[in-house]
Amino acid sequence: MEDRSSKGPDADGGANPRQSSEVLENLWNGVEATIEGSFLFRSLEEDARHDLVDRGVVMVFPAGREILQEGEAGDDFYLVDRGVVEVTTAVGESQVALGTLQRGGFFGEVAMLTGRARTATVRALTDVTLVRFDKRDIDEVLDRAPAARRLIEAMVEGRARSAAEKITRHLSTMPPEGGGTPGE
Repeated sequence: MEDRSSKGPDADGGANPRQSSEVLENLWNGVEATIEGSFLFRSLEEDARHDLVDRGVVMVFPAGREILQEGEAGDDFYLVDRGVVEVTTAVGESQVALGTLQRGGFFGEVAMLTGRARTATVRALTDVTLVRFDKRDIDEVLDRAPAARRLIEAMVEGRARSAAEKITRHLSTMPPEGGGTPGE
């Protein structure tokens, strides 16, 4: 009898359960390593990190796909497991690049923490694997870890300052309205 355990789909076209289970286990091991290695979550106790892993939802996006759109409501937060995303914000008719994020980077925290609309658009530059956490889950974990909550709040403030600087630089390179020079 032929062993199909590592030969992909089974005879009826479905996924091989053993192979699927190994893929999922490898995926979750990678997610766990990303969370444990994340600057943001490193300060959590081990049981809180495991709790976070259990609450996360893995999502995969192809290159070029918009993940979040500026102005939308948001009550979730994303951690990059694999791939690269670009974060941009609208200034008038143009987009200003705020940065790129890769493994261990996170986004969506501003809307999640403040209840305000999304402050940026996030697009996959490569195929990406993300871990999504909803506000309730993050709040429960951060309520048990005040140091981690203070860290994420400080990072939100730092990102806001950085975004303001990039927008100011962008605006200083734009011609004044009306096409004239300043002071005319």
